[in-house]
Amino acid sequence: MNKIPIIFFLFCFNSCIAQNLYDSKIEYTNDLKNFKKVSALRETLKDVEIIALGENTHGLGQVFKAKADLVKFLYQELGFNLVLFESGFGDGALAWEQFDSLSTEAFTLSFTSNFYYHSKEILELMEYVKKQDKKLRIQGFDCQPQQNYLINRMSQIIAPIDSLYAKSVKVEFRNFNKLYQFENDKDTLKFYKQRDEFMLFLERYDKIIKENEHSLLKSGTTKNEIVAVRKSNQVIFDTYSKIEFGSMMGWPISANIRDKSLFETIKWFKENNPKSKIIIWAQNSHIENKPKPNNSVNWMGHGLKETYGNKYYSLGTVVYSGKNLEYNRSFDFEHNDKDYLAYHLNQFNRELFILNLSNYKQKNFINESLLGMESGGNTARFIAKGRFDGILFLKYSNVPQLIRNK
Repeated sequence: MNKIPIIFFLFCFNSCIAQNLYDSKIEYTNDLKNFKKVSALRETLKDVEIIALGENTHGLGQVFKAKADLVKFLYQELGFNLVLFESGFGDGALAWEQFDSLSTEAFTLSFTSNFYYHSKEILELMEYVKKQDKKLRIQGFDCQPQQNYLINRMSQIIAPIDSLYAKSVKVEFRNFNKLYQFENDKDTLKFYKQRDEFMLFLERYDKIIKENEHSLLKSGTTKNEIVAVRKSNQVIFDTYSKIEFGSMMGWPISANIRDKSLFETIKWFKENNPKSKIIIWAQNSHIENKPKPNNSVNWMGHGLKETYGNKYYSLGTVVYSGKNLEYNRSFDFEHNDKDYLAYHLNQFNRELFILNLSNYKQKNFINESLLGMESGGNTARFIAKGRFDGILFLKYSNVPQLIRNK
């Protein structure tokens, strides 16, 4: 048999598949004059090792879809192979260990502790990840300790060693959330008592699994799960063991505490995966390069830009109009006002594009202080050129298509 035509056919077939995976409607420009295919982004990112894909709110489905297309492009064309979601560290690590046995939907509902990510847009990205034979890895990097998959798996892991103690895991995590209540009630005594009791619980749990590792491995828990649980507990302990009354909800201190932890976790991922190129999936504020005017939060991105310089690239998202999802409502929006950055970007009559700001030299609205919609439908004033290395602009986005537990 003549193998050359078959090889040629397979090459063309695979090339077509690869092209279709990332050749979405996204365009790319350096100057708002010359719009090109997204493949032109390769040159801009050739030396980047960490790219952060922002979202101005968590409630926009077409934003998720555009970011998913970018993940595929970054993986296939530039070798980015580790995606870190704004989701619990423990949830992501433990769900990944069950990746082969979980259905795609179950995995999506497990690793994404943020309910907005329980969507068909994220599910479709995970279906793509399933086909990559674990060469494209999904993890979480958030420090917040109230996520269901982590809690349930921690209980299951320790049950063969101490079934009674295993039942206390959910109770202890539920009690940790009382810190918010005690702070709201201005009850300092109960606040510090609960904080210290929870930290003792984490220390005891860690001691038990460390001392019984051999038995846990025989019972079916993997070495990676043990490492993941211990690291997750350490992240929570380091973040909250010395937290002061007023810091759980107080602004900006609560954001400073959380984002310091987020930065340290990203740095840990980089140090422990030195050959990996990292994609961060998070809200705009977390990934920004420097503070917005009159904003005193030291966001995660500030530390990443200071630490990694040009090897870190932040891509903030701006949406002109659509419908945004919040926890208990949705609302329509349109930024048909010259005081909004989205208004000016919409004047170029493009549906979806990336504007590279890292070498942008024009003096125009990109260098002016303008408004953008942020989480909760709130607004923030910022100068695009200073805040991000690039902008992902969408003319329109609807709410995410949520999937539900059956």
